[in-house]
Amino acid sequence: MEGDMRSRLPILAAIVVSSLFSFPGCGGGSGSIPPQRVSVGIVISPTHASVTAGSTQFFFATITGTTNTVVTWQVNGVTGGNATFGTISASGIFTAPSTVPNPPAATVTAISQADATKSASASVTITIGVSVSPISVLLNVGGTQQQFDAVVTGTANTGVDWTVNGLPPGDPNTTFGTITASGLYSSPNAIPNPPNFQVTATSQADPTQASGARVVIEAGGPGVNQAPQTAPIKLGTSGGNAKDSSASFCCSGTLGALVTRGGTDFILSNNHVLARSDQAIAGEPITQPGLVDNSCTPATPVANFTQKVKLKNNPSNIAPADAALAQVISGEVDTTGAILQLGAVTGGLAQPAPPSSTIVAPAIGMQVAKSGRTTGLTCDLIEATNMTVQVRYENTCGSKTTFVVTYDNQVEIASTTFSAAGDSGSLIVNALTAEPVALLFAGDNTSTIANPIQAVLAALPDPQHPTVFPTFVGGAKHPVSGCTGTLSGASGVNASTSMVRTVARLADVEIERAANAKRTHVAALMTDPAIIGVGVAAGDTPGEAAIIVFADQTKSHRAVPATLDGVKTKVRTVEPFHAFELHACPAQPSISLR
Repeated sequence: MEGDMRSRLPILAAIVVSSLFSFPGCGGGSGSIPPQRVSVGIVISPTHASVTAGSTQFFFATITGTTNTVVTWQVNGVTGGNATFGTISASGIFTAPSTVPNPPAATVTAISQADATKSASASVTITIGVSVSPISVLLNVGGTQQQFDAVVTGTANTGVDWTVNGLPPGDPNTTFGTITASGLYSSPNAIPNPPNFQVTATSQADPTQASGARVVIEAGGPGVNQAPQTAPIKLGTSGGNAKDSSASFCCSGTLGALVTRGGTDFILSNNHVLARSDQAIAGEPITQPGLVDNSCTPATPVANFTQKVKLKNNPSNIAPADAALAQVISGEVDTTGAILQLGAVTGGLAQPAPPSSTIVAPAIGMQVAKSGRTTGLTCDLIEATNMTVQVRYENTCGSKTTFVVTYDNQVEIASTTFSAAGDSGSLIVNALTAEPVALLFAGDNTSTIANPIQAVLAALPDPQHPTVFPTFVGGAKHPVSGCTGTLSGASGVNASTSMVRTVARLADVEIERAANAKRTHVAALMTDPAIIGVGVAAGDTPGEAAIIVFADQTKSHRAVPATLDGVKTKVRTVEPFHAFELHACPAQPSISLR
């Protein structure tokens, strides 16, 4: 028995041990754990698309859970689609049918080849196609014509309705020009505000489908302002200090206007254009065109730097103006003071003309014009006055180090098209009378900042005779025809501008009420580093002024009270204001426009 017992124990133990590992679950099993099955997933992108008849749309399918990422594409359940609702390639390129189907919709489906039960779908709306040519044109004022053509696909009805800035043929409002039923466009007699807009063709078969062309109206364009001139040169042209350059950059701006003082003629422009931001020495040559338009090489001198209004180290750290004078070299500058494009329009081109010899104070809502190096002749409205503003300058041309100058009682024009880098030094005039109003010197991509012209002249007395100040070389009042559409010789009194945007004119007493409140609170407001300007503008209520606060969009600003001494406030976020300089590196040396 003992031997039998000894012989059985190992067998029983083996049975017990075996039984301990033979119950993987309630149902029993072989003892091995099968691999977990991973579900195939599929996602389509985009999930909806609107496709014009005859055009294409890419669809993408993302497969997960398998190494086989191939899909089968279908349109309305048909692999590869058909000519009625559209076709689709093996790579997911959907081509809409040439004619819009009924209903004008299709479903694109991607089916996993690894697991045919898994699919994803996208809805497609098929529309009539409308295209216009040319898609962009630059035209001069004065009835310049351009034929626009429209192509309509997806329908037998290829007719379109034409509009100019939303207005149909025959509309009495011709601010943006006119167009015929066949698409023949004629430009207006004056540069509109804004100067760029759309000519649109709308499908007659489906008025929800349209296409447009961009139109820009000018009166000769900025090319004339940038070109080298033969002496005697006109003003409003490219120019600057011949020494305004560094190892990597050169800088220029605009030679603004001609003034006279004590029997001597001077070019008027900005300190940072003529005086290299306080660094010029009397006698340095001023050239036309500027360095930026002459491969960074000094061109012919037309004047010599004479006097500046300093930017730095002013009382209370407030500069009177960004202005400077350069004494004219005999025979080099037009003695009438003519400014490019400021005169009558002939054959669609605005001709040179002197400004008025009398000046006028800026006013909210005043219609103004300027002719400058970069944007040529432009027209707009004064948005704000009485503006305290901080402006950033480069220490030298192209320098990465900067300094900030504070100005008081400045003028602001809210526009994306009125000026750009290189227009610094341009004379801003009343568009109806050509009277000097302000001297352009700074801004951002939505604003132009300018010194009131009274402050500019008052800051430039004769050093030897402090009671003698500059006056403008000019003539009688006249409209700036490129902005007003007024015929040559017409009186500026009855001129009007082609401006859709308007800024309400305010009573003097209302402006003074807001200005007093602004003066009381401006210091406290500008203790906030994010507040870079405070001025007076038209309020949202007709006849009421408001205090406008300019906030640096790169910073968070403190809450601005809704009213200050009973005057409503409004806040506009802007880029930091800077003297108009722009750096580009198309070739060596680099270029900076002021």
